[in-house]
Amino acid sequence: MCEKNSLWCSYQSIFFKVAQHPVYPCFAILTAFNPRSIVLSNKRNLVRHRQLELSLRRQCGEILPVTCSGPDGQWQELGFVVPMTREAACREAARWGQNAIYWVEGNELFLVPVLLEGVQTQRLGDWPSFLYT
Repeated sequence: MCEKNSLWCSYQSIFFKVAQHPVYPCFAILTAFNPRSIVLSNKRNLVRHRQLELSLRRQCGEILPVTCSGPDGQWQELGFVVPMTREAACREAARWGQNAIYWVEGNELFLVPVLLEGVQTQRLGDWPSFLYT
């Protein structure tokens, strides 16, 4: 049940679309869209997305594109599945002004706060149940 922070609650209603299932034992899902949940123009978000991609390729080499979406599909953000440590992913997310990251470990999805205060890491459920086609 989510009642504390409406922004935090909205982050918990998420679905992901990936072209291929990640094979990493653990990974982060990162985006550069809408820093601190301030909506930017699509053009500005796409520029930030490309910059994030370049940064992640330099750090990790392997990354997979992902689309993050609200349950109704009206809201979507592009991002990347990234095989890096949780700590490194949080540092990278903070650099891009992100309030939180999604973290997958042991086939479980977690919502991890980065810049958002007053909330704790939340287990959301089994990773496959958050995938859509």
